[in-house]
Amino acid sequence: MDSHVQGDKNRLSFGEILEQLLNIEGRSGEEREVLLWIASFLQKCGFRDLYWQEYQLGKWNLYARRGYSPFLFAGHVDVHYVDREPGFFCRNGFAFGAGVLDARGQIASLLYALSQFHGPVEVVFFSEEETSGAGSWNFVPPHPFEGAIVLEPTSFALCTAFAGDVEVQMKIEGLGGHGACPLLGKNALDIGWKIVEESRRIVNSLAPHPLFVPPLQLMWGKMEGGESSYVIPGCCVIQCAFPFPPPYSVEEMRDAVLGLQDRYPVTIVVEDENPAWELKTEETMVQRLKEAVERVTHQECVYGGMPSWTDATYLFLKGVKSVVFGAGDLALAHSRRESVSVEELERLSGIFLSFLR
Repeated sequence: MDSHVQGDKNRLSFGEILEQLLNIEGRSGEEREVLLWIASFLQKCGFRDLYWQEYQLGKWNLYARRGYSPFLFAGHVDVHYVDREPGFFCRNGFAFGAGVLDARGQIASLLYALSQFHGPVEVVFFSEEETSGAGSWNFVPPHPFEGAIVLEPTSFALCTAFAGDVEVQMKIEGLGGHGACPLLGKNALDIGWKIVEESRRIVNSLAPHPLFVPPLQLMWGKMEGGESSYVIPGCCVIQCAFPFPPPYSVEEMRDAVLGLQDRYPVTIVVEDENPAWELKTEETMVQRLKEAVERVTHQECVYGGMPSWTDATYLFLKGVKSVVFGAGDLALAHSRRESVSVEELERLSGIFLSFLR
């Protein structure tokens, strides 16, 4: 794999790090092999203190330090393959494949920077971010940190605002019957579609936040129901998440969502909920990362909002002020379009190196 950032004969080049990371399979809950590879890499970079946290049988986080640092780098090693197989390829300066963007490519950038820097640094690699978030939920920070940089694709926007969300499952009850007599039944899919439309209006009615561009939208991901065109669906199930920006609260959004039960034949179960929050740009870590971005890119740093849940939320709830930052476009993740410019990943490595120095 070509890369214009080269190491010496005893050090892996950036391209080699990226290639080896991407060729190791690691679905949520099956991260052990890639964590072992990262641990070996870190030891070769002079990390002597490596701590394995088995928070559940066979489920691991890896925390490592070389000296002590007021800042923590954090990333998740599991990959959401969706309908893809492990592996990747490069074409015209871009890497394509599951995990190249979210978030193995970001991790490759960090690891290459760590191989170039010999001072104090602390890192943690989480499991199960793409499913339950159990890795960061169970992580116990070993000491107070001034802040953390969580690796996710942000197109180099420094994300200091974070959307909260209320994730729900809805069960809609209609009235079944023969499909040839649709007016004599109540099609649960029709009702479900009306609920989706009103759910969109709930999210769209929120006051916009300047860092979320475009504004937050309903995350509607699943609708199941029906048997055939000859059967009026008597029930259906919808799964969706209602994001909201700061300063809205979980309670405000939850009340708005559950209010749908007063207007539709639907039972709503809240499956997960997370707060929205925001950091001041005056924070020491934010300013230090901003300066690193501007030194390397020679452009003014752009602030942004992270529209999706990340491990940063659970770190924040543990008292670790966190930003989310990385290369590439989040919109391409979790799909066959997942790709990222190799040059951007190399630039990201340079930003991390500048931050550390």
